[in-house]
Amino acid sequence: MNVKYFSPVIWIKLGAAALFAGYLYILIKIILFKFGDVNVPLLGRLFLETAEQPHNIAYRWQLSNLTPFVSIRENVAGLPHMHDTFNLFGNIAVFIPLGLFLGLFVGCRLPAVLFYALSISLALETAQLISAMGSFDVDDLILNTLGGAIGYGLFAGSGIARGRLTQAG
Repeated sequence: MNVKYFSPVIWIKLGAAALFAGYLYILIKIILFKFGDVNVPLLGRLFLETAEQPHNIAYRWQLSNLTPFVSIRENVAGLPHMHDTFNLFGNIAVFIPLGLFLGLFVGCRLPAVLFYALSISLALETAQLISAMGSFDVDDLILNTLGGAIGYGLFAGSGIARGRLTQAG
């Protein structure tokens, strides 16, 4: 009987891919579904309703925070309150794993991590705007991107990063 075994590197890559997929699922669950069940049919219906009534996007856009640091200032001023604390630090914390994953598994440098974190955050904020499952807030883009940068900083400062850079050089 000829049985082929996967090398440990393959298992590590498969495990990393599974962890990253799990992280993306949790990210969507937190940001779009506010910790509720991930309901794809509901999301689809909300997108269809928006397509049928596009004027609702304009209304929701008017309610959006497009001025940088407005929500952040409000959250800092209200830090003793749990909602403000959770909103401020949660928007950072939820993107820290993204910076770690990008540094560790993709080998991205900081500018690329910032680009990917901003892009993913923008996609999620836009999905909230279109689906009415949340509101578009430019400060969330800032905080999420900061979280990605912190995650990358943790990766870059780790022994794993130094070992990876040594192998590459």
